[in-house]
Amino acid sequence: MGRRVLTVTEMTFHQARVHNGATRAPSDLDGADLLEVFHDWVTAIPEEDQAFGRQQTYVRVESVLRLGARIEFLDLRVGSYGEPGEVRDIKTGSVVHTITDDEAPVGSNRALLFVPEVGERAYFLAEESSRGSAGGRIMTMFKHHFSKTMDTVTMETGKAVEAENWLQLANLTEVEVRTTGKSVDLADGSDVKVGRVSYLARPERGMKHFPRALLGKLSRQDVLKQVVSVQDLDPDHEVYVTMEQGGRTKKFLLGEESGPAIRELLSDAGDPPLTDDEFVTRCTERVEGLLERQNSEWNPIWSKRPKE
Repeated sequence: MGRRVLTVTEMTFHQARVHNGATRAPSDLDGADLLEVFHDWVTAIPEEDQAFGRQQTYVRVESVLRLGARIEFLDLRVGSYGEPGEVRDIKTGSVVHTITDDEAPVGSNRALLFVPEVGERAYFLAEESSRGSAGGRIMTMFKHHFSKTMDTVTMETGKAVEAENWLQLANLTEVEVRTTGKSVDLADGSDVKVGRVSYLARPERGMKHFPRALLGKLSRQDVLKQVVSVQDLDPDHEVYVTMEQGGRTKKFLLGEESGPAIRELLSDAGDPPLTDDEFVTRCTERVEGLLERQNSEWNPIWSKRPKE
C-alpha cells in the first residue's frame, strides 16, 4: 500500500460581522450544533459537486457513521481524471483496462470530525494518500457551505500545530531522505528496477539524538546534503524526521519548509494502512493532546457510540 499521512484542521467560531465578536462553542452555534450541521450537509452532497474540474479531482463520500456521541467518521474516495491512459499489471505489463478522460481511478481516504460538547474548538482529521486528500476537499467545500448558510456565526480554520509542538519538545533521533530509484542496465543485459532509495542519518555512537538546532535547518539543501552525505538530491525528494519524547517515537514528513507543512506519518509505503480502529485511536490521541494544550480535555464519554 502507499504512504498515508495525517493532517489536522482546527475550527473556531465567533459572532459574525462584529469586530472581536464573541466566541461561539461548536456545540452551540447560536442554537445549531456543528456535528449536526456537518452531518446534514455531508450526507447530501449532490453528485455533480463531487468532481472538481479545475483540479481534475473526483471526491466521493462513500459512507458517514456517527462513531461516537461527538465523533463523525467519513469513508471517502479520491482520484484524478481528465487524461486518457491505461491500467497495467505491474507483473506482466499487460493492459488491464483503458482509462477514458472521464474515468477516475480512486483510492480510499478516511476522515474524522471531533466536536467536544464543551469548549471552543472542533477538529477535522483527514488521511492523505498517494491518490490525494479527499478530506481536504471536503473541508474546503464545507467552509464554503458554512459561510453561505450560517448568517450569525463565522468559522475560522487553521492547521493544528500538535506536530510542531512535538518537534519543539521531542528529540531528533533520525533524518531520512527518500528519492525515487532509477533502473540500471547491467553488463549482462539484465535490467534492475530500483524503487525507493533512502539515505539515513543517525547520531554518532554514544549520542542518543542530534542537536536540537539541526531540525530548523533541514529545509536548507546544503545542510541536508551534508547530513546524509549526498552531493546531489533529486528535486522530488522527501524528508522524514523521527522524534522521541517520553519513550514514544513519531515520524513526521517535512514540507519544503520545516515549519507549518508538517504531517504525521500514519503508514509507510509498502505497509498496510491502519485499520479503522487503529486510525480512530490515533486520531483520538491527537485530539486529546491538542485539547490538553488548551487546558481542556476530551471526555471519553464523547467517544462512546450513541444508543440506537
